[in-house]
Amino acid sequence: IVQSGRVFKEQESVTVWISDDKNKIPLRVKASLAVGSLRADLDAYKGLANSFPIIF
Repeated sequence: IVQSGRVFKEQESVTVWISDDKNKIPLRVKASLAVGSLRADLDAYKGLANSFPIIF
């Protein structure tokens, strides 16, 4: 749940991509902020409980 007004422009301004496996890793986050925008992509991972096949 996003609270609009202070940091985020709207309640629906954050999108999170989650891996479709048992780990449920956040792969990407995009957000519209009051002072611009944010995009974060997963760069590396280690110590997962389950194997994580990378498919391009």
